[in-house]
Amino acid sequence: MMPGIVAERRAEQVTTGVVPSVPDMTGSERTVALYASDMPTRRRYGTKDQVREWIVQGASRLGAEELRRRAELYNGHFMLAVGGLVTSDVQARHEERFPDGRRLRIAEQATATSKCFDGMSKTAIARNTAAQVDGECACGGTGLVEIIVDWDPGASYSQHCMVHRAAMAGAGVR
Repeated sequence: MMPGIVAERRAEQVTTGVVPSVPDMTGSERTVALYASDMPTRRRYGTKDQVREWIVQGASRLGAEELRRRAELYNGHFMLAVGGLVTSDVQARHEERFPDGRRLRIAEQATATSKCFDGMSKTAIARNTAAQVDGECACGGTGLVEIIVDWDPGASYSQHCMVHRAAMAGAGVR
């Protein structure tokens, strides 16, 4: 196992779920699987066949349920980061899961290539936006973040939380 990879299994994490094929994985699932695999960190990434093998290896190492859970947490962090809404609590937990930032960036780049060559099934596309927040979200789960501008109260505004926006709209989608 590569140093710095957090892929240990705990009894409550081990599942009997069947690991999906590469096209049946979301982008986040592929990134998490690559991070947990033996993919080398010293170079960008390998051939498309090597990338597929690493994705399957990492997914098998984590198990289907743990892979999906970590992928949703990874995607939640990504969505919050896009909006500049990552709290220190969420960031700390993200860094615990992915302590090697360089390795994570390489996994993200390899995932982009994988999606280009392997595509994504309709079921994976439907799950591609699934996200969770591990820790206190800036919106507090309401779907709205109040941005207060102290020096100009008229410039204050509300921003939709990319992760919890469905909660505000009352939709049954995560």
